[in-house]
Amino acid sequence: MDEDVPEGSLDLGDFGDDGALDLGNGDDVPIAVDVDEKGPTRFQMIEYMNQREWWQRSQQTLSFTGVLWAIFAYLAVVRSGVTRQYEVQEALVNYVESIISHPGVSGLRLRTPGETGMPCRCGCRHIGGLPESSCSDDGQTESFQFLGRLPGGTAESLVAATGGFYPPGSQDMEAMTWNRIRSGEDVMVWLEHGFLPNVWGTVAGKVIRRPGLILNRNLVVGGVRGRQRRANLGSCNLLDALEAWYTIECRQPHGLASEDFGPLTSVNLSVIDEMPMAAQYAYASRDGFYDAHFDVERPLRDALETATYLRRNNWLTSATTSLELEALMLNGESGNFAILSITFEWLYDGAVTKRVRSHVFRAVPGMLSVMDYLPEICWLGLILVLLNQELWEVLRMTMKRELRVYFSSFWNLVDWVSIAVGIAIAVYSLWIQEFTAVLASSVSQLPRAPLADDLDGVSYQRTWSKNIDDAHSIVVMRGWFQLSLFWYSSIITARMLKASLGQAKLAMIQITLAGGFWDVMHLMLIFLVVFNNFAVGGKILFGPELEGWSTYPQCCASAVLLMMGSAKFDELFEVAPISATIWYWLFILMMMFLMLNLLTVIIVEHFCQTRNTCGDTAGILRDLKLAWRDLLFRLEWRRDQFREGEYKACFLSNPYDGLTEGLLQNAKASEEMERAAAKNCLGLKLNRKKIEDLSVEAPSAEANPGFGIVKNLELRKIACDAATAQFLLDGCDEFIASEKSQAHLGVLNQVRSFVKLLKQSKEQLDSHCQLMEEGIVEDQEELELILTRLEDSVQMAFDGFQELAATGIDTLAPPALGQGGEMKAILHEKAGDSHLRSTAGTSDFPAPGAN
Repeated sequence: MDEDVPEGSLDLGDFGDDGALDLGNGDDVPIAVDVDEKGPTRFQMIEYMNQREWWQRSQQTLSFTGVLWAIFAYLAVVRSGVTRQYEVQEALVNYVESIISHPGVSGLRLRTPGETGMPCRCGCRHIGGLPESSCSDDGQTESFQFLGRLPGGTAESLVAATGGFYPPGSQDMEAMTWNRIRSGEDVMVWLEHGFLPNVWGTVAGKVIRRPGLILNRNLVVGGVRGRQRRANLGSCNLLDALEAWYTIECRQPHGLASEDFGPLTSVNLSVIDEMPMAAQYAYASRDGFYDAHFDVERPLRDALETATYLRRNNWLTSATTSLELEALMLNGESGNFAILSITFEWLYDGAVTKRVRSHVFRAVPGMLSVMDYLPEICWLGLILVLLNQELWEVLRMTMKRELRVYFSSFWNLVDWVSIAVGIAIAVYSLWIQEFTAVLASSVSQLPRAPLADDLDGVSYQRTWSKNIDDAHSIVVMRGWFQLSLFWYSSIITARMLKASLGQAKLAMIQITLAGGFWDVMHLMLIFLVVFNNFAVGGKILFGPELEGWSTYPQCCASAVLLMMGSAKFDELFEVAPISATIWYWLFILMMMFLMLNLLTVIIVEHFCQTRNTCGDTAGILRDLKLAWRDLLFRLEWRRDQFREGEYKACFLSNPYDGLTEGLLQNAKASEEMERAAAKNCLGLKLNRKKIEDLSVEAPSAEANPGFGIVKNLELRKIACDAATAQFLLDGCDEFIASEKSQAHLGVLNQVRSFVKLLKQSKEQLDSHCQLMEEGIVEDQEELELILTRLEDSVQMAFDGFQELAATGIDTLAPPALGQGGEMKAILHEKAGDSHLRSTAGTSDFPAPGAN
C-alpha cells in the first residue's frame, strides 16, 4: 500500500472491474460508486437528429422561397417599369407647374372692347358758360383725363374707328404662374392663356410642335377634359341674426348640384344658339358633373373659343367646389399610358388648393414570344409545385386522420394563403391586362386630324372622355393590385421566417417574439391610449397655427417624429410657451422614457428567459459546417451502397430513415414531445428542459427511458449500419459538448450538483457502514466460536478436576492403602478415554494430568 494513503482507507486497487470490493479472501462485496456513463441520451440524440432534419427542410424551404421571391421581385419591379413611370410622372408634374400664362402666349385679346378701359378726356365746366367742346384746351375749360369703360357697342365702334387698335396697356397683365393662382378667374386665365396653348404646341399664334404632344413624347388622346363639381347654395349654419347680417349664400355640405346653370338658364334662345358647341355641355349636368371638352385634334382656336366663353360667362362661380383638368396620354417610347390630373379645390377657407398628379401604367406591349413570359411561367410553376406539395401533405394527414392537426399549424395556413393569393394575383393581373387591351383598342380606333366634316362631335368627345374614365378605373385596379403585391411580399417574408425555424439562433429569436407577443399587445393598448391623448392634445394646442398639427393624421405623424428624436420644440414654443413646455416634457417622460423602455424590457425579459431555457445555440456558420460534413458522409454512404449493389438505397433511401421514429419509441416519448418536434428545431430541447425542471434531481433512465444512454448497438438495431451509428454518436457528442460545459451555470444545475454530491456522500457512507457492519458480524462470529471452544475447554478442565478429585493424582509416592494394582489400571483406562474426547474437540489446552 502507498505510504500517502492513510491507514485503514480503501485502495482503488481493491475494486474489481465490476465495481465490487475485493477483500482478499476470495469474497467480492458489491459497492455503489458514482461512475457516470458517458454518451448522449436518447432525448439528446433525438434532438440532434431533429435539428439536422429541420435544417435540411429549412434549406429546401429557403431555397424554394428565395427563388419564388426573386422571380416575384423581378415581376413586381422590373416588369412594372416603376422607374420609367416615375420619370414620366415627374416630368409631367414639372411641366404643368412651369407653365406661364399670358396673352402673348395665347395670342388672344384678354378683354373685349366693352371690358377694356378706354381713355377719356372730358370738359366738366367753363368760365363764363359752356365750353366750346368737351376737350377744348383754351385755358378756360377744366378737363379730366381718365380710363373708363364704355358700353359694348360704343367701345367696339371706338376701337374700329382707331383701326382696330386697343388703347395702350389695356391688354397687358402680369404673367400668371402656377404659384400666383388665387381665384377662379386666375384659374380660367391660366387655362386659356397658358395651359391650352402649351398643350396645342402654339406660342403667339405660331405652331412650334405637333398639337397634343407634350414634352415631345407624351401624346394626348382625344383632348383635355375640364370636369367641374358644384354644390347647392343655401343658408349657412348660423343664428338667424347672423344669417341676415352675412347675406351670402353658403355651399351645402351634402350633395352635389345637378341642375343646369349659366347661359343655359336664359330665356333668350339666341344666347344659347350663339354658344360654342363644347361650351353648351359645360353648363349642363351629367351625373353631377359639368364637363368642358377641348378636342386636341381640332384647331387651337376652337379650344380657346370655348375657354374664352367659359371665362367671360362665369363658368366657375361661388358654387364651384372643384375643377379637374384631365388628359389621357400615350408615351410610346416607354410603353405607358399616363393620366394627367390637375385639380383645383375651393374649400371653406376661400383659398384655392392646387394639386398636380400623374398616374402612369403600362400599355399592352406588342408582339411577344413565349420567352418574354418566361418569368411569369416560372412563377406560376413554383406556385403549382407548392400546391402539389400541400395537397400531398393534406392527403397524407387525411389517411392518418390528423387533418385537424395539419390545419392547426400556423405555417401550413401561411402556405395555403401564399398559394391562394399567388393564384389570385395572377388572375387579377390578366384581368387588368384585358382591361388595358380594351382601352388600347379603343384609343387606336379614335380618328386623327383632320377630322371629317360629318363626324359626330358629341359622340367623339364621349368616346375619348370614356377612355379617360376607363384609364382611371385601371389606375384604381392597379392600386389594389399593387397593394396585393405588397401583402404577397409579406406572405413570402413569413415563409422565410418559417424557413429560419430550422436554425437554432433564428428559431430562438422567433420563439422570443412569439412568447412576448401578447405582453406587447397588451402594452400597445396602453401605449395607443396615451399616444392618442398626446396627439389630440397637440392638435388642440398647435393645430390652429402649425400645418404639421392641423389634422389628425399629421399630428400623429408629428408625434411619431418627436418620438424618433426629430423634435421642433421652437415652433411649438412660439405658439404657446407654457402649454408647449408642459406638453413636451410630459410627452418625453411618458412616451419615450416610460413606454418605449417598458417595451424594451418586455422583449429583453422574454429573450433572457428563452436564452436561459435553450442554453447555448449553434450559429449559422456552425450549422453550415455540420451540413457540409453531413453532405460528405451522405455522398460516401451512397457510394458504398452503389458499390455493394444497393441501387435503390443509393438513389432513393436516406441513411437515417426510421432512426428518429425508433428512438422516439425506445424513449417512450409523449405526444406532447412529438408535437414539439414538429414546431421548430428547438421544440424537443425546450420540452426536455421542461421535464428536467420539474424535478430537483436530474431525471434518470429508470424513471424516463428517454434519459438513458444510447449505444451504437441500439442505433444499429433500429435502422442503420455501424458507420452511420458511429457518425451520429460522434456528431451528437459535439452537439451536446457545449451543454455539458455550461451545465454548472444554471441555478437549478447548481442545486442538482449539490443534491448529487449529497447523494454520493450518502452512498459512500452507506457503503462504509455496511462494510463495518459486515466486519463486526464476522468478528462476532469468530469471537463466539472462540468463546465456545474456551467454554468447552473449561468444562473439560472442570470434569478432569472432578475425576482427579475422585481418583487422585498419579505420583511417585507409594500408593495409598487400597489403591495399588487394580485401582491404578482403572485410572489409566479412564485417562485414555478423556484424552480421546479432548482431541476430538480440537482443544488447544493440554489434557488434565499431562506433564
